Amino acid sequence: MSGAERRYRRLLALYPRDHREHRGEEMLGVLLEGGEPGWRDYADLVAGALRLHLRRVFALDGGVDPRDVLAVVSLLGPIAVLVGATSALREVAWWVKVGSFWQMPWSEQVPDAPVWAIWAITAVLALCGLRRSAAVGAWVACAAYAWLPTVSPTWPIAINGGIVLLGLFAAAALTWSAGPRRGRELVGGAAVPLFTAAVGVAVSIEVLTSGPRWVAFAELGVLALGAFLACGVRSRVGRRAALVVVVPVLVGLLTWVLMHFIGRIPEVLQVAIPVALPLAVLLVLGALPRGRRRLPGTPSRPGA
Repeated sequence: MSGAERRYRRLLALYPRDHREHRGEEMLGVLLEGGEPGWRDYADLVAGALRLHLRRVFALDGGVDPRDVLAVVSLLGPIAVLVGATSALREVAWWVKVGSFWQMPWSEQVPDAPVWAIWAITAVLALCGLRRSAAVGAWVACAAYAWLPTVSPTWPIAINGGIVLLGLFAAAALTWSAGPRRGRELVGGAAVPLFTAAVGVAVSIEVLTSGPRWVAFAELGVLALGAFLACGVRSRVGRRAALVVVVPVLVGLLTWVLMHFIGRIPEVLQVAIPVALPLAVLLVLGALPRGRRRLPGTPSRPGA
């Protein structure tokens, strides 16, 4: 065995066993034709193995009905969006603490309060199984949040860019999926109180600790753990739905970290990073639900 073959076999050992059994020798033959492995070969093989493992962990390798993923997102998405209300709640808590709650200028201090009120109502409607009403509420909330800069020119909408994207996902899921009732059937009745508790803990951590820098990481950890536990660690549909819910919040917090640890970044990047990056990540991983391919001769619907 040559040195190149030995090194390639070590790299291929990073791939799942069944993948190596079916395609390992074929991949090895192609790689050996290129000669000694360079740093790009190492990087490509390691990245390929990692991507394949991630696709399997999050059920991105097929075998999952995208409509079921959307149904779970329609159930838990509106609840997850409420994480974005932390800054407003922290502001309200401060005014309550100083005993001036009734004198608080709501339109100046918390102009986004109506948005979170709409999302709270939307979450309740979704939990009650009123899919169409919840979908209307979700789209109204998304539009209201986009309208905030016109009402309050200094409003930093980019900071919650990840929440904006998650809100759009939730609205789309409520519009085009079987709805929250189907989502509840898939993840079980305990999913909603468990995930609601996780969101409540995440919000409370930031509100009660006055927002130190480490809070962003704790908030994300609690939310991610709650999402995967609620959706079902052993459920392929649940794992993919949890990924769709968590990734936008993750990148939104990444923007927060960039602004606080690295310094202020250009306004265009404040918008582009939390919106475009999670969308790109989900598209690259194949996490966003896509339509199934229909085999030739297969009817488009039962009885067709």
